Amino acid sequence: MSKDRARRRAEREAARAVEVAESRRRRERRERWRQARRQVGAPVVAFAALVGFGRTSDSVLARRRGRQNGLLAAVLVAANGVLWLLQPGWGWRIGAAVSTVFLWPLLTVVVFDRRRSG
Repeated sequence: MSKDRARRRAEREAARAVEVAESRRRRERRERWRQARRQVGAPVVAFAALVGFGRTSDSVLARRRGRQNGLLAAVLVAANGVLWLLQPGWGWRIGAAVSTVFLWPLLTVVVFDRRRSG
């Protein structure tokens, strides 16, 4: 009986240690995010949140997806910036910005080969 009780207590303590570590990790990540927000300013943070920068994940696929989204966003922002500098018409500018938003899912599939694997 006491062996079983000791085993259950050890399981509870292990689960509690995992919860404490997870809580500490979330708290540290929140603090790093607040510090970054104070340093760079609101527009940069809003863009980073939109693209997905600043998120840490334990998954290899999630980190790769974040890098790919960042790369695609950088290329599209640069392309739209060049178009805005070279094109005097507002119709072209707004059309390019709107089409960029609507074509994002298609571009991620085509450029990074993100097909369903099921």
